[in-house]
Amino acid sequence: MHINDLELFIAVAKLGSFSKAAESLDTRRALVSRRIADLEKHLGAPLFVRTTRAMSLTPNGEQFLQQVEPLVDQLRNAAHVMRNQQAKFQGKLRIGLIPYSDKLLQRHIAEFVQQYPEVQLDIFMINGGYRDLTRLGLDFVLYTGELNDSSFIAKKLTTFKLKLYAAPSYLDNRPPINTIEDLNEHVFIGRREFDGSVESQITLNNQSIDLKYSIITNEINSLINFCHAGSGIAILPYSIVAESVESGQLVSILPELESLPFECFLVYPSRKHLSSAAKLFINTVAEMAEALADTETEFRSKQKKHNTKD
Repeated sequence: MHINDLELFIAVAKLGSFSKAAESLDTRRALVSRRIADLEKHLGAPLFVRTTRAMSLTPNGEQFLQQVEPLVDQLRNAAHVMRNQQAKFQGKLRIGLIPYSDKLLQRHIAEFVQQYPEVQLDIFMINGGYRDLTRLGLDFVLYTGELNDSSFIAKKLTTFKLKLYAAPSYLDNRPPINTIEDLNEHVFIGRREFDGSVESQITLNNQSIDLKYSIITNEINSLINFCHAGSGIAILPYSIVAESVESGQLVSILPELESLPFECFLVYPSRKHLSSAAKLFINTVAEMAEALADTETEFRSKQKKHNTKD
């Protein structure tokens, strides 16, 4: 049973003939007659009394009309609302993503473009932070760090802490790491910031660690690849390497150590001129942030249980 058959039935019941119903729906009389006959066969009961002069509803037909007419109206209204919503969500969004956030966002972005095919995402991988909003004419940027410009809106998404990770192939060929002092015998993989600077120290659990680098790269995807290859210890949020840790490709080193928290924001120029598509994308990124926060919380909980057992 299809909604089109129910619409045909309602038209015939209201207009009193196949011919008038066919004309109102811009279709053939023979098709209307055949579809009504198929509907009656499907229901196992006659819906109309047919005579040479007129048609009228049977008692079953009257009961069926009372039940299906409001349902068909509801379905029409629901379809109308959905079409209007889809029409609102269209246009192009220019988005700046910090390195590796594309991997964290990929599932949410795929779901977004599948659900709203009229919205086109123009994605830029950026290193200049929120300053790239103006330089590249972006609608949004993902940004970590301090925001020192009050002309932008910053929506806090989540909070990360950095931890230490390395590949088993690196650890197998190096001195064991049992205390924070043991890190002095090891090398790290560093990341050069967009301004060219490289951190020479990191503070974990209020203790400063001097960093000796085997490799420095300005691109975090490369940093992670080098870490997988066994080139040194990487300092990263758990969310970025969660799959690698779960699969055993990377190992958490001294899991009780972690940096001070740093925040991730979605930054955009103004709330006043946001399109419907832009507002929708903000909600999508917020959902992503909640999922990442859950991942971080779950990992810390596992680590606490593990440390308690030890």
